Amino acid sequence: MGGKMIDFMHWKTAVAFMLLSCFSLQAIAAEEAGLWRYTVRPGDNLITLGKKHLINPDDWKTIQRLNQVKNPYRMQVGKVLQVPLGLVKQAPASAEVIFVSGQADLQVSAVDTQPLAVGQKLGAGANISTKENSKVVIRFADGTTSELASNSNLKLDTMSLYSGGAMVDTRLRLQKGQLQTHANPKHEQGNQMQVITPSAIAAVRGTKFRVSAGDKAMVQETLDGRVGLAAQGTEVLVNKGFGSKVEQGKAPLPPVVLLPAANTTALKKHYQSLPLTFELPDMQGAAAWAGKVVTDQQLNQIIAESESKTQQLVFADVADGNYFLNVRAKDKNGIAGYDALHAFTVNARPLQPALISPSANEVVRQAKPLLSWQPVAEAKLYSVEIAQDKSFQQVHETNRVATTEYQVSKNLAPGTYFLRLTSVANDAEGKEDIGPAIKVSQFTYKPLPPKPDVSQLTVKVANNRVYVNTLPPADGMTYDASLDNEFNHQIDVWQGRNVKEQFSFLLKEYGKQTLYIKHIDRDGVSGPAAVYEFYAHPE
Repeated sequence: MGGKMIDFMHWKTAVAFMLLSCFSLQAIAAEEAGLWRYTVRPGDNLITLGKKHLINPDDWKTIQRLNQVKNPYRMQVGKVLQVPLGLVKQAPASAEVIFVSGQADLQVSAVDTQPLAVGQKLGAGANISTKENSKVVIRFADGTTSELASNSNLKLDTMSLYSGGAMVDTRLRLQKGQLQTHANPKHEQGNQMQVITPSAIAAVRGTKFRVSAGDKAMVQETLDGRVGLAAQGTEVLVNKGFGSKVEQGKAPLPPVVLLPAANTTALKKHYQSLPLTFELPDMQGAAAWAGKVVTDQQLNQIIAESESKTQQLVFADVADGNYFLNVRAKDKNGIAGYDALHAFTVNARPLQPALISPSANEVVRQAKPLLSWQPVAEAKLYSVEIAQDKSFQQVHETNRVATTEYQVSKNLAPGTYFLRLTSVANDAEGKEDIGPAIKVSQFTYKPLPPKPDVSQLTVKVANNRVYVNTLPPADGMTYDASLDNEFNHQIDVWQGRNVKEQFSFLLKEYGKQTLYIKHIDRDGVSGPAAVYEFYAHPE
């Protein structure tokens, strides 16, 4: 019995949801057919309605027939009347620009635009476009506000006041980009709003929703209330917390649950170098991420935007300051979830110089190596620090230079060293501004192999062959040897690589011979050559 009761309750809930959906979709269909859905209030009758709202007061009879009202003097409070908009008193409405950041333009002719300004009044037909890192907020006659995002194009298609404002009809055409709308915030009965894209139409009453339009598809997400999404003769109801996608020429996809706001607690909070890289958390269903760097929690001042199909958002160039990261995940259909906000700071300027030489983990062979780096535009000086430990407690030397090179002044002892370069600039008040130096470059000084000792080297020539006997090479090394012959000024008539203390080679010419012998280490680096001269006579 209990199970049957539960099933019955589930059935009732499902039926109620279906009826609500059908009712909402019927309302959308009525709006698209040009009907005003008027809710009867206490004291209303058809005669007074005609006098107050209709162009011709006697058209109340048409309303009576259309809605099958038996007694024009008595109507049930709350009854919804369908009133053809063509019968209702109408006047054009206007919208007002209440916020602009970045670059936004109003099309004033086929070829000319003008910058959009706060306080500007807009009529039907106004065509607005935004550039990168920009935002526009428009307020309509019923208090609806729409936020036009970067790289978007919006046309105010229709804006009408019916019966002195008893009903407001607003229709917008989003050609590309994204529009986030808080529609009919006062929940006035009868107000209508549509966002038309090349792929579908979103019809709303009182709700918060996003619409994103592209060349081949549109995506809609409902943050509050409900939205009717219509395309190709098919309509779906997208309730709060759901989203849908419509590909051009196709019906809307069944609504899906929006992805949740990301958990940003583990994201980095302080940056001392660029680019800014945010490692986003794992989220089931997330196929891409969209992020904005903004200066305020209202997301008004956009500094940079980025999208990624990985769990990493990167922003290349952001000035020092305090910021927020606004981030949302997208599913495989591009339907975006709820926003998350993460506060962070940037203190990366003046930028750290990019080291040219020595490169990371390079082995240098000079006791006083020449350091070099790329210039930094705002830097007036560079601080150079060399230490034998990563914490820079055992400092070898430190200095400041105005050029992008520095010759180490004190001989290095063999071993590993750490180099820290810092840009020094002037801030807006002329005070010294020292950039962060969080990157430490490591290099190793390894002296060149020593010149071989040839004081005990002996040479014997027999059977046109030269036999060399010398001291063993230094520890861990071998010899690199070559021979010049004076005859016809022949150079490198013989070469030997990685030879030991005893080696031989074929004699090619008689006369004066010059033997060059060098130490060569495991890295294949050779040191200075020792020279040994001898004569080879015919036998």
